[in-house]
Amino acid sequence: MSIQWAGLGPELLLRLDRDSSEPLRVQLEHELREAIRAGRLAAGERLPSSRALARELGVSRGLVLESYAQLQAEGYLTSRGGSATRVADAAREAPPPQVPMAPARRFAVDFAPGTPDLGSFPRRDWAWAIREVLRSAPADAFGYPDVHGSRRPCPR
Repeated sequence: MSIQWAGLGPELLLRLDRDSSEPLRVQLEHELREAIRAGRLAAGERLPSSRALARELGVSRGLVLESYAQLQAEGYLTSRGGSATRVADAAREAPPPQVPMAPARRFAVDFAPGTPDLGSFPRRDWAWAIREVLRSAPADAFGYPDVHGSRRPCPR
C-alpha cells in the first residue's frame, strides 16, 4: 500500500493512497475537507500554492487546481485572482445531515396559493380555438411581420 503524506506543515497532513481504487483528486478533496472540519486548517488560513502542493504530493498541478475549485464550490475555500487560496470563514461548520424526504402525498384538492388546478384546464376547447384561428388566419400572418407593426386595424 503506497501512502504518501504531504509535509507542508503540521496542520496540513494529507494522506494519498496511490493503490486505492478511489481517484487521487477525490482523496485530496476528502483530506482537505476533513482537515478543515477537524480544525487543523482554521478559517482564513492560507493554503499552499497549487504548484507547491502538487510538488509535495507528486501529483499534477491540474489535479490540485481541480480539488481547490471543487472545495471552493462547496464553500470550504475562497480565492481571489493574484491572492492565496484560503479557508472560508464558515467552512468548519459541518453541513446539516441529509434527512431522507418522505414521498409527497397526493391530495384530491391542492389549496396551495398560486397553484392552478391543471386537471380542469379545458384542453379540448383550447385546441379547437387554436385550430380555428390557424384555419382562418391569412398566409402572411405566418411570415415575419413589418418591423413598424401591422397596418390592419385591430378587430373588435
